[in-house]
Amino acid sequence: MVRTSLKVVGAQGQGVNSVGEMCAKGLKRAGYCVFGYREYMSLIRGGHSSYQLDSANTLIRSSETHVDVVVCFNHHGIRTNLPDLKEGGILIHQTAQWKFSPEEEKLISAKHLKIIELPTLDILRTLNAKPILGNVLITAVVWSIFRRKPEELKALVTEQFGHKADLLAQNFSCIEEGFAFHGKHAANICVTLPEPDDQWRKQLLLTGSHAMGLGIVHAGCRLYAGYPMTPSSPLLTYIADLQNETGMTVKQAEDEITAAQMMVGAMHMGTRAITATSDGGFDLMTETLSLAGITETPAVFVLAQRPGPGTGLPTWTAQGDLLLAVHAGHGEFPRLVLAPADSSDSFDLMPEAFNKAEEFQIPVIVLTDKHLAEALFTQKPYDQKRSQLRRGSLVTDPKKLKSLKASDRYDPSAPDGISLRWLPGSEAVTYCAQGDEHDSEGNVSEASANAAAQMQKRMKKLEALKASLPEPDITGSEHPEILIVSWGSTKGVVEDVLRDEAFRGRQIAHLHYTYLWPLKTERFVALARAAKHTVCVEGNHTGQLSMLLKRACGIGPTDEVLKADGRPFFSDELKEKLMPLLRP
Repeated sequence: MVRTSLKVVGAQGQGVNSVGEMCAKGLKRAGYCVFGYREYMSLIRGGHSSYQLDSANTLIRSSETHVDVVVCFNHHGIRTNLPDLKEGGILIHQTAQWKFSPEEEKLISAKHLKIIELPTLDILRTLNAKPILGNVLITAVVWSIFRRKPEELKALVTEQFGHKADLLAQNFSCIEEGFAFHGKHAANICVTLPEPDDQWRKQLLLTGSHAMGLGIVHAGCRLYAGYPMTPSSPLLTYIADLQNETGMTVKQAEDEITAAQMMVGAMHMGTRAITATSDGGFDLMTETLSLAGITETPAVFVLAQRPGPGTGLPTWTAQGDLLLAVHAGHGEFPRLVLAPADSSDSFDLMPEAFNKAEEFQIPVIVLTDKHLAEALFTQKPYDQKRSQLRRGSLVTDPKKLKSLKASDRYDPSAPDGISLRWLPGSEAVTYCAQGDEHDSEGNVSEASANAAAQMQKRMKKLEALKASLPEPDITGSEHPEILIVSWGSTKGVVEDVLRDEAFRGRQIAHLHYTYLWPLKTERFVALARAAKHTVCVEGNHTGQLSMLLKRACGIGPTDEVLKADGRPFFSDELKEKLMPLLRP
């Protein structure tokens, strides 16, 4: 794989993202698969943020630590990100008369770096253009360095500003001046992109949150209740933006407790509803999660992970809440935990999350993370006919409703523990739905035999649920020497690494878990027993999937590659960590 990488850095509020996103659109339309990754501090303005865009003419689902081009909006970027450049890389900065330190000069010489000082403010004054148009000027210089045509950028800005003739003309002037500056002052400094591939031109360009939002709509969800908390906030924002088109009810609750109870209340009444939050917010929701467990009410929670404990690193990423999702809520009750890996999963798994919640009358927890939620993906158009609406044992037929008995609701003899369910207000007998232990009609009962029977009824669902789940996905060798196990957003970087030439021709398998609880282990056990090395790749400090595997089947990995610094795995970083396994 030949990839090209661009990193735009500066203070929050300077337009770092706008340059990255415009380049992403342009490169995708030019025939490249792009992957975007953001870093930013927990500040509205100031701090230091970056937008990294990796592109290739083949599938790409990760970033790398070193890049071809760094664009600096301020001098902090020069100091911080100059070392990020590859051998022969290009630094574009706007800090007039900047003097590099002796250490920086040494680095520039050793890595043969090329420096372009762009007098953005001077050019804008000459054009009589507003400072905000500096982002278009910078993008034009980058576009020229990539040997692309100015007409491609003009088409992009026309889409956005075509209805404003004066503003469009100013944008065009900035684009032309950016190309002219590069041609006059740095014409020999260029990046040669690989040959484009037409398959990428018509694909979608969207974040993980956008994909999940579309999946939620496609699932037939009618209510979104939430409280803003990074990194779940982009999902709330996107669903709210679609509210007029979808007719959904979007409610920003006063806190996470209320949001969870709104969701469970709506699901109890038969409306597909969802809530999303992050670590501390999910802690507040767990009492409601437990309530859904005993009332056997379908519920769907999205838990967007970030590093803890406490507030931790609120705008960074982690996979540290797997065990929280599996064990959250007091008492014992069945639940499904699943984790999308990319923009495909983020759409496709949401209808399935609702289906499983209704079929088994259980809470479903969807684990995403900051990296997946905010990463930018190149995505094939979704197959909207593949998913089905399944509501399980929900009784809606008028004749069947009239024949129901109150004891049908929590009947302990129900097959697989899944009893009949009907909606409040139906022309049927009533039953009690409450948080106390209850008998088959929902009446409070503290009798020993009844408590045991109801616990057994609920927990029987776990085996039926497990049987309904697919085995983890496997790619690569069927008889591996090396087995790599991943879950969630680590899938993309593992697959990118295994496409590297160093790993070709080796007996390597990649086993990826989407459904994390209950855990299916038959395929894992067969592969792990045959492999010389079994490696779990996780974005946490303790190897949480490894723990669950050992608990479920008694076999764990021989090796772990773990990371817990708030950053995702980068492709070259993971490659370096896996290379020792290739040695005899």
